[in-house]
Amino acid sequence: MSIADAFRTTAAAIGARPEDLATVASYESGGRFDPAIRGGAGNRYVGMFQFGPWEQQHYGVSQQTPAEQQIAAAGRFLVDRGFRPGMSLLDMYSAINAGRVGRYDASDASNGGAPGTVRDKVEQQMEGHKAKAVALLGALGGNSGASPSQPPRAGTDLAAALGPGVALPTLAPVLPVPVPTEPDPAVQAQQIQQLQEQRAQQEQQRKQALLSVSAFYR
Repeated sequence: MSIADAFRTTAAAIGARPEDLATVASYESGGRFDPAIRGGAGNRYVGMFQFGPWEQQHYGVSQQTPAEQQIAAAGRFLVDRGFRPGMSLLDMYSAINAGRVGRYDASDASNGGAPGTVRDKVEQQMEGHKAKAVALLGALGGNSGASPSQPPRAGTDLAAALGPGVALPTLAPVLPVPVPTEPDPAVQAQQIQQLQEQRAQQEQQRKQALLSVSAFYR
């Protein structure tokens, strides 16, 4: 399965637009879609969605985890943080950057993040990454070289949303991404089933783990 297919499969499973999911991955990875990328304080944040230490353990993600599995893990993370079918890029990035959907005015600037709120970042900083996402997914009019890369954000991480600041490196510009083929419906259905089974197995653990961090969101 290609990375583009994985974006489509996971987006279908959680009721999101694949372009939105790929846009967030581009923004968080500095436009590189690199599953091995590291960033954040002490280089503790990993992958295309910059999973923090707790998320790495809870969702089974490491620097060696293939891109397709990281994307599936991001889908589980988003659902766990309140993302529901039909929600927009704004809610998706709110879950990634601020810990749950609906926190459009939250900002991690005081913790070392880029200036601006969740809304500012979605509306003012992601246009180039939207173009990269469109190009990756093979949509008409895609442009893989629309804007310079940005440093990865410490996104899928509760500590980054609420804790100490994060200093992230500046990355080299991304090269154009080859246009992928259309997804295989049989593979897509299998991936959706696997995602649902994994979520069911982790549901009990998730409920207990979230109790320990829920105080941070009050």
